[in-house]
Amino acid sequence: MTTFTPPLALRAETPAAWAEAALADPEALLSDHAHCEKKAALTAMNLARHLGDQAHASRLLTRLADEELDHYRRVLEGIQDFGWTLRPDRGNAYAQGLHQLVSKGLLDQLLIAALIEARSCERLWLLERAAAGHPALGAAPWLAFLLELERCEAGHAHAYLSLAEDRFGREVARKRLDWWLDREAETILALPWRSAVH
Repeated sequence: MTTFTPPLALRAETPAAWAEAALADPEALLSDHAHCEKKAALTAMNLARHLGDQAHASRLLTRLADEELDHYRRVLEGIQDFGWTLRPDRGNAYAQGLHQLVSKGLLDQLLIAALIEARSCERLWLLERAAAGHPALGAAPWLAFLLELERCEAGHAHAYLSLAEDRFGREVARKRLDWWLDREAETILALPWRSAVH
């Protein structure tokens, strides 16, 4: 398998075997991802409100929210096309664990958003490779969609980090990111695998 370089220097690598476990229940996987895309759109819009004094940030976050909503719609359509039902939102212990550590307001919110997108990118890359031959998600359109999602998540991770650097300065943002990279690794390693991206 080719190597993967995440958009941020994540300090805990997800094993390839994780993807097989995640694909065990594709209906749960897609349901969870639909909820994640919806929450990602809401996150972008909330951050746009906090960065409303910066026209560039508002435009960037609005476009980002549009992408997330488009992905949400397409995942929902996929669930329906498979004849499945959107399952209830079980929550995201990964994101919740990170948000419980926030102490520096907007800077932390931007960096957490960047880290969540970077982790999603890594795991979508693994899913894309493991899904080949899968009875539901192995079809060419789904593999192409997973690749699209992976690339978008990488772009979103860079966008959130760039916004943090623009607002707080590169040195401050990178120093805080260094702290967060350790916390993110601790959080993701403490969680059991399930049919979800996180």
